[in-house]
Amino acid sequence: MLVNLEEFGIDEGFLAHTPSETLPEHSNLTNQYLTKIITVKSLDMIIDNLVFSIDETYSAFIKKLFINAIYLHDIGKTNPCFQSHKMKNKKFDEYIDSTNSSNHSKLSATLYIEYFLKEIESIKNRKIKVKLQFIIYSFAYQISKHHGKITTFENFCQDDTVVKSYWKHIQKLEMKHFEFYILNKLLFSLMISSDYYATTEYMTDIKFDNFGLISPKKKATLKNIFNSYLTKFGEPKGINKLRDELSNETTKNLLKNLDKNIFYLEAPTGSGKTLSSINLALELLNNKKELNKIFYIFPFNTLVEQTKNVFDDIFKDDLDLEVINSISAIEVDENTQENIETEYNKAYINRLFFHKEVVLTTHITLFNILFGTSKEDNFPLWQLSNSVIILDEIQSYNNHLWWYMVEFFDKYAQCLNIKIIIMSATLPKLDYFLEKKDNFVDLITKEKRDYFFEHTLFKDRVSVDYSLLEMKEKITLEDLVLKLEEIENNYQKILFEFISKKTAREFFNLIKNDFESVYELSGDDNKATRQFVINETKKDKNIIVVATQVIEAGVDIDMDIGFKDISVIDSEEQFMGRINRSCKKNSINPKVYFFDMDDVTKIYKGDNRLGYDLTQDRYQNILENKDFSSYYVNVLGDIKKCKKRFTSGLKTDYNNFEEDIKSLNYLALSETMTLINSQTFTLYFPFKIDISKYKGVKEFEDIDELFKTDGLLDGQKVWNEFLELNNIDGFIKREVEKSKINSLMQFFTFSIFKYFDKQRPYIGEEEYGFYFVDNLDFITKDNKFDREMYNDFVNGYFL
Repeated sequence: MLVNLEEFGIDEGFLAHTPSETLPEHSNLTNQYLTKIITVKSLDMIIDNLVFSIDETYSAFIKKLFINAIYLHDIGKTNPCFQSHKMKNKKFDEYIDSTNSSNHSKLSATLYIEYFLKEIESIKNRKIKVKLQFIIYSFAYQISKHHGKITTFENFCQDDTVVKSYWKHIQKLEMKHFEFYILNKLLFSLMISSDYYATTEYMTDIKFDNFGLISPKKKATLKNIFNSYLTKFGEPKGINKLRDELSNETTKNLLKNLDKNIFYLEAPTGSGKTLSSINLALELLNNKKELNKIFYIFPFNTLVEQTKNVFDDIFKDDLDLEVINSISAIEVDENTQENIETEYNKAYINRLFFHKEVVLTTHITLFNILFGTSKEDNFPLWQLSNSVIILDEIQSYNNHLWWYMVEFFDKYAQCLNIKIIIMSATLPKLDYFLEKKDNFVDLITKEKRDYFFEHTLFKDRVSVDYSLLEMKEKITLEDLVLKLEEIENNYQKILFEFISKKTAREFFNLIKNDFESVYELSGDDNKATRQFVINETKKDKNIIVVATQVIEAGVDIDMDIGFKDISVIDSEEQFMGRINRSCKKNSINPKVYFFDMDDVTKIYKGDNRLGYDLTQDRYQNILENKDFSSYYVNVLGDIKKCKKRFTSGLKTDYNNFEEDIKSLNYLALSETMTLINSQTFTLYFPFKIDISKYKGVKEFEDIDELFKTDGLLDGQKVWNEFLELNNIDGFIKREVEKSKINSLMQFFTFSIFKYFDKQRPYIGEEEYGFYFVDNLDFITKDNKFDREMYNDFVNGYFL
């Protein structure tokens, strides 16, 4: 299937890398890594099925195009100027003073196009010929971008006079456009990955054979460890018996539908979804031999850490697991017997390519892989194939993207053989948007769902009180204080949630001196503060927590009573999940009071869930009866109407989305599928933290004295060390060391979001993506960011 390099005039006289790797050597080593990846990840069938879906008759030729695009990605290095200028190849000394370009990527694409266009010259059918030409050019585009970003394929075509005439035929081509998009993304991922592995082996002499895959033997071992772990709970009774029933129900329905790809796990708060999802993933691994990896995806970093603790508790050191996010250090074996530089390279590449059996990461990372345009985004795409992906709290994702998301989830799952488990207590059934829904399975039948959700241990775990919603006058903070005084002697652990940080701060200041152990939690608290407050709630003492929405998901607290400013139904249920979480407090009548204070439209701007709230009897009944499907019928219907409205001429938003897929407009799709669209600025304040106050917070254990002043964690010293790291020679070592210090820098950073489209005021010196602010007046004595004071200072520019 591989073409002969000699047909391009390539011999050992051409260099690929200095000082001595020849172009044939690099091309062959790249192909060896491609073959290795295809073999260990069982990709051969996946690629065959994809190309077959594009064209049954010419599938063998398309696969040849696919494989050779990777093999020939560097043939443009035959450019004499590249050989003389970049490779210092003495055979091309006559070109040393040439002003011609030494670029090789575009030339590689051009040579690839010229070669394969000749192979289809004899095809008489004009329509088929145009289709194959289109495929050749699309693959060539990946070659042209293998040192950069994939952006807009149409621009690549318009730059070429030969292809201009083909572009107009795109609408006539019988092409499955989602599949073709995924095929091209997979090609780019395999190309840049095989090239990177091959180049790294040549440069460092490090060979890569372990890609972090779960072997068939280990699958059975992990399932046995998990089953053994469950026995420690003893004979199931009470809520554990109910959890056991739910796990058995989901397992039974999973095993009946192993040929499907996407599974809904809709289960009540407190029903043990994390353990159930792990069990389901292990069942899939053990019943589908080609599956070899687990990805666990979360909307919040707090959930990542929480779930990692569960995995660690179950599997100890028997599972190769890593958290991959912006605040987790790259794991380096400092005690290695190998050269430390070698270990840095291994650690960096392990992170870059997700070389772990289980990867815990955020939805931002997943969306970057699926829709991103950079090399770093696309390196691990092939790792998703033949894997199990668990998506937790999917209702937290931007609901403007739900329709587009489910289209891609469905196609990616089918094309790359991914098994996706989507779970939540409030689960939108996103297949609502699809014409064909046969790839989706409810792991809990309608009858069983009603049984679990209506069981007294779940449904009656918390009672709801709407009396504060029914007040004739608009409720005030003083009204809440009076209610607090009324109930405080009956409850030990009391939780308040406001949808506005400003209001939460005002209420905290109003009560902090008059009640025992009052704490505030918001997005302006760092990870250590949050963990400290969580630890305090677990103590046998009276405590009041005043919080924003950060408390709703991923915060492991169990309170006796709660007060919440209403927003959307999903949030109300998540909040109720923080009350009587253990189902052991029924003797004290666990309760949630809902009230209406701040304008929800200002916080949830443009959200399709607005208007379906607890001010209406219908949605009070939906919340109490956990009938979230009735609620989501309205929300999903609104989204569909919105996306089908005409926005530009005769095109709807969904039409534009389809056009971007058809035309391989990677950049537009990446921008469309961005989960958070606001422009973010990260401020760094060099204050000091008294870590002695944070006993039990692991992030403050074993901190190097280098970062302390008089026993305090010193933000200035952390910052100075961060700047020093930028002087380290060697990109990989610098990136590894930066990832380590990020875990400390997070305690001093706060994000602000652009609000007004006007000239941005001065906010501090920008250094490597951070804005250093030495004015510590904006940091309160308890290490919080006074956002309101800061925004007054910059004339309300930010949120």
